[in-house]
Amino acid sequence: MEVKQLTQRQLFTMKRKGLETKVKKFWDATRNADLVVEYIVAIILRNALVVSDFSLPCQEVVRELLFQGEPSDTLRKFCPFLKDYVEDHEWHSVIKRLFKNETAYFKATKTMRLYESYLKNKGKAINAKKYDSYTLISIFEDANGKKHTWRLRDGDSSNTPEETKRILRILTTMTIFRNTADVRRFAKFIDCDLKGTTTIFSTRTEKKQEQEKSAQNLTVETEKTSADSNDPIHLFEGFDLYSLTKGELVVLIEGILNEAKAAIGMEDVIDERTENSEELSSEKRTPHKPNIDARIVPEEGSDSASCSTKRMASQIPDLVTVGAALEENEKETSENKIGQKNNNGPTKEQRKLLRNFNQGKKKPR
Repeated sequence: MEVKQLTQRQLFTMKRKGLETKVKKFWDATRNADLVVEYIVAIILRNALVVSDFSLPCQEVVRELLFQGEPSDTLRKFCPFLKDYVEDHEWHSVIKRLFKNETAYFKATKTMRLYESYLKNKGKAINAKKYDSYTLISIFEDANGKKHTWRLRDGDSSNTPEETKRILRILTTMTIFRNTADVRRFAKFIDCDLKGTTTIFSTRTEKKQEQEKSAQNLTVETEKTSADSNDPIHLFEGFDLYSLTKGELVVLIEGILNEAKAAIGMEDVIDERTENSEELSSEKRTPHKPNIDARIVPEEGSDSASCSTKRMASQIPDLVTVGAALEENEKETSENKIGQKNNNGPTKEQRKLLRNFNQGKKKPR
């Protein structure tokens, strides 16, 4: 009688006693070491992901595999997961049986020994609330790149999200889980959530919360800038531009524009105040000088007549002073000229006039 292979549902949903019975029955009937090894590894992964106890499953079958099973690539690949089934001195015998030497063992199992260490690194996270059960929801891609969701009940909430992800990635090294089209189901790990009556952890939830928090902080900073443009704002601090959504980028650009407008307005006010202060200070420092052009009287009908008249009225004291000075200078100049002529004697014309006058007096009447 042909024994059917164990399915994914059986390996991850059956109780321990019935599951171990089926695995042993399949091993006794087929002696197929490759399939049985992956069955055992799947149960070990289940033990790391759920609360129920599935530690060291099918011990009798595993010992037969290690000491009597025909060596194969699959057995060599996953043998690090079976190390806890034997004593240390027995393990050296297993290595010599499956590999040429220990060097070949360490080289061939480098990746799987790393995965095996993930199973021992149990999480210590403590939840504030207790729930009767949790469901681990994970997303994978199959070998054709098609996404699908896998649910595992009785999830262990003491594992941190990072530990859970590392354990789930071990499924991508297994080949026994296939769909109806014989396509390998767990080719690539995408994401996972752990849910009870509420979500315990979720990579997608964390990303969404971070984006919402960033958008809220950005809105608050933008409102603060519009209320008080004197306070500087650093819009890019603490944000990753590549993670922002389209709406967040719009808010960011609006904030930058508002800040630029406020800065330009402040610069105009400062420039105007500076110019006014400079004009006032220059008027105080520079002494007043009379404007000679202001003394020119504009023609009637000119547009600037009234302005010129006002300027001349304000400058009358200065003009009087200047006119008096000019008259005084002209008077002194004329006196100097007369004095100089007197000192030099009468001119030729004066002598001629005097001679004619004297001759006229001598003529008889």
